[in-house]
Amino acid sequence: MPIYDFRCPRCGLQFEVSRPRDKAGEPAMCPQDGTESQRVWVPVPSMNARDRSKPEMPPLPVDNDHGHSHGPGTHMH
Repeated sequence: MPIYDFRCPRCGLQFEVSRPRDKAGEPAMCPQDGTESQRVWVPVPSMNARDRSKPEMPPLPVDNDHGHSHGPGTHMH
């Protein structure tokens, strides 16, 4: 079941609620003080942002005299 973020207007607590998608926009009660709270929209990182956060792998060494390698212990062509 999806999890949605909510924030209490009274105490400021941000909390998560797991519920069906068809009830995603309905208010939720704050677990701290019982105040009716509205859903908070959190931006989802773009694919480009996630790609930039991944460490890049170093390029494989190339033997210029014999083509390219398929990794250690493999053949050259």
